[in-house]
Amino acid sequence: MKIEKINENKIRILITAADLKKKNIDINDLYYDNTKVQSLFWELLYEAYLEESFDVDNSKLIVEVAPVSYDSFVVVVTRIPNSKSVWLSSKPPKSYLNNYYVFDTFDDLVTLSREIDGLFSGESSLYKYQNKYVLSLSGYLTKKAQAMLDEYGIKANTSSGVLNEYGNLLIDKDAFEVINEYF
Repeated sequence: MKIEKINENKIRILITAADLKKKNIDINDLYYDNTKVQSLFWELLYEAYLEESFDVDNSKLIVEVAPVSYDSFVVVVTRIPNSKSVWLSSKPPKSYLNNYYVFDTFDDLVTLSREIDGLFSGESSLYKYQNKYVLSLSGYLTKKAQAMLDEYGIKANTSSGVLNEYGNLLIDKDAFEVINEYF
C-alpha cells in the first residue's frame, strides 16, 4: 500500500492484491457493501492520517476508485473541509481505532506514561494478560506518540473481546492519567 498526498485536500492510495491478502480481504469482497470493506476504508484513512496528516474530521469526502492493473487499484479521496453535512461519516468506527500495545514490565509503562503525557487524547485502559501488561488505546495516535509506544512496547493484534474474556482489567479508563497520578 502506498499513500501519496496530492495536495492539502486530496490523497491517492495505491492498493495491490498482496495488500488485500495481508488484511484477509478477497478482491471480490470489494464489490459488496460489508464491514470488511468499511474497515479497510477507515484503515486507509487512518494510515493517511498517520503518514500524511490527512485529517477528515468535519469534512465531506469524495471517494474515487479505479483499477490500475489486473492486481491493483487506486483510491483517490478528496475532502471538502469545514462542511456541516457529511456524505460519509467522518469518524471511523470506535472499534477500528483501537490500538493494543504489550509491555513486559509495569516500569516500562510508567516511563512511557510520563513521556507521552499530552501527546495522546483518547480513551485508554490497562489489562494484565498472559503475564504481560496490555494497553488498549482508542483514538488517533500522532507519529511521535506511536514512536514512543513502539519504543517501550510491542503493537499487538488482539481485541477487546479477548482481553475482556481472558485478561484482567487493571485500569478501566484514563490509564495514562491514573498511572501518572499514582506512580
